[in-house]
Amino acid sequence: MTQRNRRAPRLVRAAATAGLAAGLVLAGPAAVQAADTDVAISCSTSGNIHFEPGVQLIPTPQQANIRMEGNCYDNSGDPNSGTTIAGARVTSGFEGLVLSCLASPLARGEGSGTIEWTLDNGETATSTVDMRIDRTVLNTAHITGHVTQGRFQNQDFTADIHMSFWQGVGDCTVGAPMGGVKDAGIAGQFTIG
Repeated sequence: MTQRNRRAPRLVRAAATAGLAAGLVLAGPAAVQAADTDVAISCSTSGNIHFEPGVQLIPTPQQANIRMEGNCYDNSGDPNSGTTIAGARVTSGFEGLVLSCLASPLARGEGSGTIEWTLDNGETATSTVDMRIDRTVLNTAHITGHVTQGRFQNQDFTADIHMSFWQGVGDCTVGAPMGGVKDAGIAGQFTIG
């Protein structure tokens, strides 16, 4: 056997070992976690939206903070396991929304939020969500997003929120000397999955 022929099996083994190692690295724990396709959570919520500096007749940039909570229906787990979702509390914030009382009371924008889940066994879990107000029609905003951390990571988030903002333009007129409308009630539903 020549010197060249003796090196060939060693080169083949080295290449195979390197290929196997590369495959293990690619398939290892650093791989992106895939979303569980069986997740189906829907929640009916109500709460409050707070505006800073306050919505007025003239369009102005606002920071909007949303707090809402409600009951959920979890169609993704065993209802007798004690780990299905029973309720949720959502807090989220959006900055730079240009709003006025005369135009649609919500605008497009991006924000983030936290969902604190209550399980049917009384324990809690948390999800962090990137959110985006995609469109608004009258007093209803359609919000989409993605769970970035925590329970239900990599799942889609979708919400339709109705704001009881219109007790008439009077809210803005009366509130103008005090900075405009700062708070309004909201109600709606959101889904995960």
